[in-house]
Amino acid sequence: MNWKKISNLLLSLLLFLLPWQTRYIWQSGELNKGYWEYGTFSIYGTEILLWIILIIFFVNHFLRKDFLANFKEKSNILRSVFILFLLTFGLAMVFSKNFWVSYYFVFKFLEAIALLSVLLWEEEKTKYKIALWLGGVGQGILAIVQFLTQYVWGNKWLGMAQQKGENLGTSVIEFADQRWLRAYGSFGSPNSLGIYLAVLFVLGLVLYLKIESARTRILISIGQLFILSGLVLSFSRGAWLAGGLGALSLLVILIKDCHSPLGRGRGGLETIHQQLSISQPTPGLEAFPAQAGNSKQQTTTSLGRTNIKDFAKQIFFALAVIIFWLVIFYPVFTARFNLSNRLEAKSITERKSQYIEALSFIQSKPALGVGPGAYTYALYKKYPTLESWQFQPVHNIYLLALAEVGLAGTIALFFIFKKLFLLVLKNNYIYVPVLVVLAAAGIFDHWLWSMYTGVLLWWVIFGLISKEKLN
Repeated sequence: MNWKKISNLLLSLLLFLLPWQTRYIWQSGELNKGYWEYGTFSIYGTEILLWIILIIFFVNHFLRKDFLANFKEKSNILRSVFILFLLTFGLAMVFSKNFWVSYYFVFKFLEAIALLSVLLWEEEKTKYKIALWLGGVGQGILAIVQFLTQYVWGNKWLGMAQQKGENLGTSVIEFADQRWLRAYGSFGSPNSLGIYLAVLFVLGLVLYLKIESARTRILISIGQLFILSGLVLSFSRGAWLAGGLGALSLLVILIKDCHSPLGRGRGGLETIHQQLSISQPTPGLEAFPAQAGNSKQQTTTSLGRTNIKDFAKQIFFALAVIIFWLVIFYPVFTARFNLSNRLEAKSITERKSQYIEALSFIQSKPALGVGPGAYTYALYKKYPTLESWQFQPVHNIYLLALAEVGLAGTIALFFIFKKLFLLVLKNNYIYVPVLVVLAAAGIFDHWLWSMYTGVLLWWVIFGLISKEKLN
């Protein structure tokens, strides 16, 4: 039995199924006799897949005789990540306002870091990036169907709750006397769907530039239309802005590479080196060094211009999709941008009050915070008479991190992500725009910090784009 192939298949399946919320709830959270999501303990279907992958990984690597020698050589970054995380988050967990909620939260984080370790050890990551991206295509198609039918059907086996526009508490857009349901995908919130699709849309742009196969590029172009449609129909303004910033940063990188004497081209520096045969000089090249240099620069510039043209084609198709939906549902989009609209004004007011509350927690417990994952419980202790649905995390992962794990945990995370970011800059510079989307989206929502799938997405992206293999 080839355990390596089985592991590869399961890992691809996990990345494809990442957005699905199928789970077994073994302890339901409750505050003031109402459901409390952030105090609910459950096991996700993708979590079971993850543990199978981790066991196979352990058997394939940790039990080999040469593992310890290789581990010392290859795992400096992993050791730093684990040590920093365990020291700071472990301490914050001990002093948490709710130890068991924090323990559950930290455990999910550790699972995500374990998945990062697996992905860093993988040598060929393109297939995993495509598997993750294909999951976004499926979510885009689902979002289109949900918006056009104005109905999200519930299915416990798929982890989806029923949503209708007329139901209170559902994410809708109001105009005149109508309530338009925003697309949810398989997520619990349209904002989560929007962030997920914004990340994968920009990832798709990079994959289109990197992959050479004409057939695959056509399929990516088609899939991108579904992903972007789902992003548009989520009506998540923060996700729209994050996706736009990611695309803009990609354009900046392509322009920079076009004018750089060592531009990366579609396949990276390695592709240019192969095309120019730099490792083995072409006969006669030594006699004409100036001409050889000019040839290299001309080829690099040509590749850079080709990439910009390919990028422009993708943006043209994207704009066509946006205009299509904008023309058909113009009144809905107008209402979404009308800040005097009742729901929009209410949303802005609530977020302002959330920022004030978050800052008050940061000021009261600046060093270690209220505890990992315990923000909503801290709100409950402060305002014990509120309804359960009113206890929500602040819609900003940076403020939320400061409030929950304090300066110690936030500084540790900064150094961890700095190490990983430097790996991306050094090895896969073209993927920086994907990180731009994640970083920008975190300003407008808490999903990337507060929910299992959001946390997993952060570490998955870093695992896929940091470098081609751990060394």
